Amino acid sequence: MMRVRLDIETLSVVTTQSAHNQTASLHDFLRDMTLQHREAIQFVGEKHQLVDQRISRVEGMLRAQSAQIQASQFAQMGPFYDRTRPQSQRRYSRPVSKNRTPKMPPRSEAVGVRLTQYASVCRPGCPCACHSQTRSTTPGFMDRMLGQLFVGYAGMPFFSATCDTDTCDKSQAPHVSFEYWFPLGFCWSQIVRLQLAYQPNTGPQIALSTLRRVPDSAQCVSYALEGNIEGLQSLFKHGLASPRDVSSTRGYTLLRWALYGQQYETCKFLLMAGADTEYRPISVNDDCPSDKACDIILRGGVSEKTMEILRCLAAGSDFVDNQNFAPIDKIVLKLSLQDLEEEILRNPDDVDIPDANGRTALEWAAARGDDRAVTMLLSYGADPDVMDKKLNTPLTLASNQNQTVCVRLLLEAGAIPDPQLPAGIKFGSPLNCAARNASDPLLLKTLLDFNANIEASGVDGVTPLLHVARGNSASHAMLLLEYGAEINVTSKDGRTPLTTAIVYNNHNVLKLLLDRWYEYSECPRLKGPHLLSLVAQYADLRTISVLTSTDHLKLKFDKEYVLGDFSTRLQQRVDVTEKLVDALEDLLNLINQGYVEKESIESRMESGLLRDQGSKSPTSSSEESDDVFEDAQESIGSQACPTFRLEKRSTI
Repeated sequence: MMRVRLDIETLSVVTTQSAHNQTASLHDFLRDMTLQHREAIQFVGEKHQLVDQRISRVEGMLRAQSAQIQASQFAQMGPFYDRTRPQSQRRYSRPVSKNRTPKMPPRSEAVGVRLTQYASVCRPGCPCACHSQTRSTTPGFMDRMLGQLFVGYAGMPFFSATCDTDTCDKSQAPHVSFEYWFPLGFCWSQIVRLQLAYQPNTGPQIALSTLRRVPDSAQCVSYALEGNIEGLQSLFKHGLASPRDVSSTRGYTLLRWALYGQQYETCKFLLMAGADTEYRPISVNDDCPSDKACDIILRGGVSEKTMEILRCLAAGSDFVDNQNFAPIDKIVLKLSLQDLEEEILRNPDDVDIPDANGRTALEWAAARGDDRAVTMLLSYGADPDVMDKKLNTPLTLASNQNQTVCVRLLLEAGAIPDPQLPAGIKFGSPLNCAARNASDPLLLKTLLDFNANIEASGVDGVTPLLHVARGNSASHAMLLLEYGAEINVTSKDGRTPLTTAIVYNNHNVLKLLLDRWYEYSECPRLKGPHLLSLVAQYADLRTISVLTSTDHLKLKFDKEYVLGDFSTRLQQRVDVTEKLVDALEDLLNLINQGYVEKESIESRMESGLLRDQGSKSPTSSSEESDDVFEDAQESIGSQACPTFRLEKRSTI
């Protein structure tokens, strides 16, 4: 067989065109390229200038509105005007006492047996429908008598969704989970979890664990929300709570509640105490703590210290790998150094391309407070009302992250202030998020000016005013009340704005609500949880002082109102002091004194003393005597809640 080898060292092209013409053509080409480049730079510069002008206009308008709000509220409240949040709700937690060492066990005291965890066979981040977990639950009306049963499954033949992606390996490890919630108060309010899975290489797997169900109003939930680490330590030490407690309404663990309240030091404490970072809430639209920590990291705007805690929570999570970020998402998230506008011009159809959670680049930009990216995306047609799989919109995320400028830009672009949710779904609105997290009431005013529903609530029935009473300033509360917020609203756990302000020691909001006592349609002392019981459990010295200085608790009431072992409840608190005990005694004595004075006036009326005083006048008549008697009744009635307001209403 013969082989032929050909080596080419040089290759040249000879044309009939002269060298002069070739040089001229090259110069023309370079000149055209330079001209196009200059035009492109000029176009981009003009675009950026328009973006800067719009952002500057919005910022200037918001500054002017903020100054107007401050001036108006200062004129109403004078020296009592205080824009600061309550101490316990600022974004740092109460430190652990240096003189005490945590006596927490290295792991939870709850019973748990785990052999191994199931793993997916397909590649991480596969967007195929067969990987989505389906979850079903028994009807809510059965909860009180029979409890609730949750069933979740994925990869189950004949049950799971069929594949809808060509790149899917069509090999999902089957797994199913059963979770039974005993009714509250029965069988120690236990939650039993059973997880079954099958792996081709290891065979069947099983995991069994137990948790404890608590109401949303439980003391451990309140401590997790406000960041009271010492309070949680005391509850754990005395067996009154555990890191594996789960609230009834949302299915949040204490760790998830601490994340919800942005109490990151408390998250660190609960993680060290054995909290489960993978436990998922009831709603399929909600994240477990580890995935939520990843989400918060990507949203940005947190300190390095907070970032370290979030990284510990997110350890082992596949959240980022599973998102399938498009190039435009990576640019917005600063995971790519490419120019955003150039990417949009290259791929204009990708402006609203969703990631695995259905979140678009506009949602990420709004959450991060990138007003330039928000303006750019909106100018190229990004949908301001797009809703991801977690039921978030760009406006919801911007409101949750306290991004006032982005909220204004989105609303001006036509964003709906109250997104349309699927039938039967309750989810926090942008105004709910703003009331919970916004440091400036201007964000609330911006949403309200665009007709946001002021009574919107999530599955727990917590309205914006209840959120503000829990952890925001009196300036926020005053703004909501001026816009018509319902002061008599009650959440599903029976709390009102007044009782919420007492529980979370929000002194300025408490004063404001007491000053507006005349707006209550029912006597707040007889509505919702017992005020004195909450005072004994939660109130600090200043809260008790505010209540003592008001005349409302000295008004007409039943004698049984002060019957209760409130002092014993106070003694059970970890932070009890002699000053607290004395302050509570003074409050109880003040209320009892009001009752004695009321009885004294009524006894005088019954004995005829008031009538006799009226008859001393030489011109008195039976008609005048009746007038005196009616005046006496009116003087007593003016000190009490009107009769129709004293009707006790059952709470949920």
